[in-house]
Amino acid sequence: MKKLFIIMAAVTMVFVSCKKDKDNNPVNPTPTIAEQIVGKWIDVESDGRLVPTIESMVTTFFMEGSTLKANISVSSLDFDVWENKHQADVQIDGGTLTLTASDGGLTTVEQFSNININGDEMRYTSMYTVLYNGEVIIDFGPNEVRCVRVHDDFSQIILGRWEGTITSDEPGFEPLPFCEKYLSDGTNIEYELVDGQWVEVETDFAEYFVDGAMLFTRWQYPGCKEERENSVFMSYVDNTLIVKEVVRRNGNCYTETSTLHKVVE
Repeated sequence: MKKLFIIMAAVTMVFVSCKKDKDNNPVNPTPTIAEQIVGKWIDVESDGRLVPTIESMVTTFFMEGSTLKANISVSSLDFDVWENKHQADVQIDGGTLTLTASDGGLTTVEQFSNININGDEMRYTSMYTVLYNGEVIIDFGPNEVRCVRVHDDFSQIILGRWEGTITSDEPGFEPLPFCEKYLSDGTNIEYELVDGQWVEVETDFAEYFVDGAMLFTRWQYPGCKEERENSVFMSYVDNTLIVKEVVRRNGNCYTETSTLHKVVE
């Protein structure tokens, strides 16, 4: 009887000890929103509709110590914004995140609520406000946004000269020849096909930057207004680069796909 009591006491002590260790060291604790959201995100849908890439931005969330921070890359002709990794303040209130970025007199505020992150996809409700010198000039939302997380960095891959063809799912679109050279100083050279030969196009300026998997370009032809374009890198295999751009024409969105091959010069 005494022996049985000793065995039962020992088993009880082991069980209590193991339970205590489990309580102190939980297995796979649920990550917080701040931990789940770390990475580069590109918005691809709003209210179930494709977002034109010229309206897209790259939002990069990262931890600095225990503090969540963000960088935003965006190009806008409407507000003459050309920002590569512009820092934004991040405030967390429960499950709601608020991003605030300022550039001179222009301030943008976006609120993320109802955040749902599943692997490399994030859905959230967006409230977006733009202020100029403290006065609200744009205020829209709520919009249901879908973003995708990207892991690749194309900033070095893009360097060099590329030739290929642009196709589109727009009815009647004829494939277009494409040739562009991207230099390490952030400028690029555009070419046009003349009598079967690529000829450099004259521009007042042509520059670009890459943030992760998104390409931002702007240029101006002599005597014309500035133009801008944003594209998303899809893949790079065997010196073949696939780039896509969502464009809006006549109220509809179409996807243009550039299939490019690197040229050895």
